[in-house]
Amino acid sequence: MSEKVERRLAAILSTDVVGYTRLMHADEEGTLERFRAHHNELIRLKIDAHNGRIVKMLGDGLLVEFTSVLDAVRSATEIQRGMAARNAGVAEGERIVLRIGINLGDVIVEGDDIHGDGVNVATRMQEIALPGEISVSGVVYDSVHDKLAPGFENLGPQKVKNIAEPVRAYRVVLDPEAAGVREAAPEVASAASIRAADRLLVVLSGIQRQGSWRVPKKLRVIAVMGGIDLDFRDAVFGPGVTEVHVTSVMGGIAVIVPPHLQVVCEGASVLGMFEGMDQGTSQWDSEAPLLRITGSAIMGALEIATRPPGAKMKIDPGAHVGQIGER
Repeated sequence: MSEKVERRLAAILSTDVVGYTRLMHADEEGTLERFRAHHNELIRLKIDAHNGRIVKMLGDGLLVEFTSVLDAVRSATEIQRGMAARNAGVAEGERIVLRIGINLGDVIVEGDDIHGDGVNVATRMQEIALPGEISVSGVVYDSVHDKLAPGFENLGPQKVKNIAEPVRAYRVVLDPEAAGVREAAPEVASAASIRAADRLLVVLSGIQRQGSWRVPKKLRVIAVMGGIDLDFRDAVFGPGVTEVHVTSVMGGIAVIVPPHLQVVCEGASVLGMFEGMDQGTSQWDSEAPLLRITGSAIMGALEIATRPPGAKMKIDPGAHVGQIGER
């Protein structure tokens, strides 16, 4: 008779240091010293404070087990906010930045170690997290979204190794202003301010929209003999369809989207170029954000490309605002 396998339900937290190989190559001793300091002075303390157990250290990462999924998310949130504060005065090339993933699932127990699909999903959530942020599985979101202050952005279904069905994923929005979920809205907003937030217009000039920003449900983008860069990789979308209508007249509009975002881009051109895209809609998730871009280019251009977080927006250093350049 085969030995009975011990299993239990656990909240699993997985961490990883962004660009660890590069940091070690540049300064091995300094990187190790900074990582140990963060671990001893912040990370381990926040794990202990929320009753977590460090299962093992995986080079530059940790695998942590919690009995409560609420404790796991609270611990991760405090760790990322603490890391941001500790990195504030550090040169960019020396910062230790974490990605964190969390899952709630069944694990196989072998002594002090755990493994199985529950761990694999947590690792996958960590892999898709943005630098300095947290991604959680759908079952974690279902358990905590109405109990915790941070907002959540639906990242749609994600493929996980050795698991047949895609797993729902959510991004924890650590910035309350960007989250827009628990913070009260201003009591009065003028029509002018609303129109300005929903429209980007350049004439004989250029503008870039990038970093963390909340995309309105309907956005109008107009470039007249000018250029606009729209980088949606760190943008915050509401659920459902976000409509972006673009018009380029003797100008250029460059759009960058992350790999996980559902995107449909289609339009018309007259003596110009309007690039199309259909990304991630073959397995469309109605609950995940969908970015729909439509419009026209008249003697102008709309360029669109997919880039992972952290990658350069423009491969060609000579590309101007409103251009992606060589790809």
